Amino acid sequence: MQMKKVISLGLTLVMLTTGVGCGATGASTAAPAGGASSETAEAAPAEAGGETAAETADGAGAEAADGAEAAAGAAGEEIAASDISVKWEDSHIYNKLTLGYYKPITTYEVKGYEDVPFLKVSEYLDYITEGRAKCSMDNGVMTITHNKTNVVVDSLADTVQFENPARFRSNSIVDGSIVEEAEFNVIRWSTKNQSTQTDMQPVTIAMRNYHMPVIAYEDDVLMPFLALQNSFVAVQFSSTYQLAYNGKDYYNIYEANMFALGHDPVKTKETPYIKAIYSGPFSELKETTQAYADYGYYSVCLMLDLCFGHKEEKNITTFDEYFTRMNAKKAMTSTDPSAALTAEILLFNYLFDSSHDSMLNVDNVFNVQDFMNPQNVGAVVSDVKDSEVGKEVIDNAQKLPEKNEEDISEALLGMLTEAGIKIPQTAPQMIWGVYMATLKPKEKGDTFVEYSGDTAVITFYSFEDSSTVREPSFYLDPIKEEDVAKSNFAFFYKCFEDIKTHEEVKNVVVNLSGNGGGAAAGLVSILGFMSKDGEVRITDLDTLTGSYREEYYHIDTNVDGIADDQDGFGDQYDFYIMTSGESYSCGTALPYFAQKNGFAKIIGSNPGGGDCCVGNFVDAYGRCAAFSGMLKLGMMEDGEFVSDETAVKLDYNMMPSIMDVTIVPWFDTDGIAEAVHNYQNGETTAVYSDEDKQNAISDFLMKLFESIAAQNGADLSATEGATAEAAAVE
Repeated sequence: MQMKKVISLGLTLVMLTTGVGCGATGASTAAPAGGASSETAEAAPAEAGGETAAETADGAGAEAADGAEAAAGAAGEEIAASDISVKWEDSHIYNKLTLGYYKPITTYEVKGYEDVPFLKVSEYLDYITEGRAKCSMDNGVMTITHNKTNVVVDSLADTVQFENPARFRSNSIVDGSIVEEAEFNVIRWSTKNQSTQTDMQPVTIAMRNYHMPVIAYEDDVLMPFLALQNSFVAVQFSSTYQLAYNGKDYYNIYEANMFALGHDPVKTKETPYIKAIYSGPFSELKETTQAYADYGYYSVCLMLDLCFGHKEEKNITTFDEYFTRMNAKKAMTSTDPSAALTAEILLFNYLFDSSHDSMLNVDNVFNVQDFMNPQNVGAVVSDVKDSEVGKEVIDNAQKLPEKNEEDISEALLGMLTEAGIKIPQTAPQMIWGVYMATLKPKEKGDTFVEYSGDTAVITFYSFEDSSTVREPSFYLDPIKEEDVAKSNFAFFYKCFEDIKTHEEVKNVVVNLSGNGGGAAAGLVSILGFMSKDGEVRITDLDTLTGSYREEYYHIDTNVDGIADDQDGFGDQYDFYIMTSGESYSCGTALPYFAQKNGFAKIIGSNPGGGDCCVGNFVDAYGRCAAFSGMLKLGMMEDGEFVSDETAVKLDYNMMPSIMDVTIVPWFDTDGIAEAVHNYQNGETTAVYSDEDKQNAISDFLMKLFESIAAQNGADLSATEGATAEAAAVE
């Protein structure tokens, strides 16, 4: 499971905006005459994360019925078999990053839903469960059994009901656990402590509210492609099956895009796989049908209604209501893809306002290139400006003393965050990342351990776990040097092999100052080294089902094959975790769980947050995004769930003021060891001299602008004026 900080386009946008077989049995036909209409069949409400299904998925669109008529055919109407035809007999699914391996599938089209691809549910389930799901049909209702739980697809009611969404994802000791069993290598379930979970509530999705019909057809059921992906795959919480449709075929665009982010983007675009994605029938079109535009919009609403983990914090009942309230729906349902593309980018990078929420690519499967031009951005901002929330922000801005037109224009960006601030809340996270990049000692690599007297400092820049791809396990193929970069467990194992040779070491500092997050399995492994007996407890809330889980793991830190009290180093060393504003996601979760379980003291500055596992998103235009998903880390306290977002408490504050940012020894081993000793001597806050502070903020801004200039290939002189101006404002 990923808890990774995603690469954000936010800084660029700040500048832009401000300048088995599932073989079905039984008999059914398309909308049989006399059959019950979905308009007379209501889905039963079910609890979901403290909300009813009507608030979670069943009620989407209920508050904003306007636009329902705009759909090329409202779900719930009877669809005759004569309105259904085969679009492509030979569509291919390329879920692996190769064109040499694919699975054939038939794509259907339905009258009134022009260009919207429909698939048979049984064929799709065969694909995403690798043939393990069992399907049966009875009078227009399909029952799917997978992982000992059922999903009912009702063509008469236009509903999809998950009996237990978490178990559909994985049937284990804990349903849908943070660390999946496929990631188990030296991680295993604890036998010393029993994992627990509260009841999982069923979830019903009323597809009619998303204008997506569920059609009984040829002893099977037809559904729009993204209705399937944004329900079944969304519940699976997997990037493996996040596909994009290019007018004929389906490609694993999410993993292809993640590969591209780590390589030369220009060269990657010229590869055959990427070229194939963007050369389908849609690549000839500059606009969509209204039916397809609506399909694209409601598929986004479906995905986020089910899986977005911060709905409560943002006062969102349904995303249709949310987008309508923000006047974003007009752009997102436009037949001009450029308007929808622009709106989505602004929404993901500003409205959601977390470093887990960001568009990851700007390419699309249509022939649209200029969607981020100032005219498109201006149109979307203008719509938001005229929304209810926008007017409130403007009014508040005008009421403040000495406000001018520049202040009002700056408030536009605040509207996009529904908070009235001048820059996104993600900006501090981006600034921390840029600044820390200037400080990281490049010559030492991404992982290293150093010593200063009685203190060892372990530094690494991301949480990594290669368990799902490394075969065989460490029990048969021992840890090698090349494993260190791909596995936090391997790195920490090597570190402690070395630390044990330094008899003078009493303190071990895990330095997360430059760590933006990563794999949850890496987090759990590291906690195992810090515990006294290899035992680790992770607590989390499934916001979709409302289930709270206590997950207990054992980490075999000495790799002897035995889960016993000989694992872990918590009784041999005093542990400290050093954090900064760059410490995000797992970089916040590690100090949180270490502190809650008494494993370590926390030094440095407050970590950056990020309490949700990352959800994977692909829209109807082939754009990928990441968002704060439905699994939220935290703990029950006095009957209420408290996330880890801001719950870490510093034991020794090394940055009492932002003015001290350049004084803190973020990667200076001797300085870190001195901070540990100061804490051991009873101090709780670092004290710096006036001389140290005098040029601190200027140094910070200069390093920041140097880094920005270097990333943009600009000369530093181009930023000196901005630096001086910013310093003056400060």
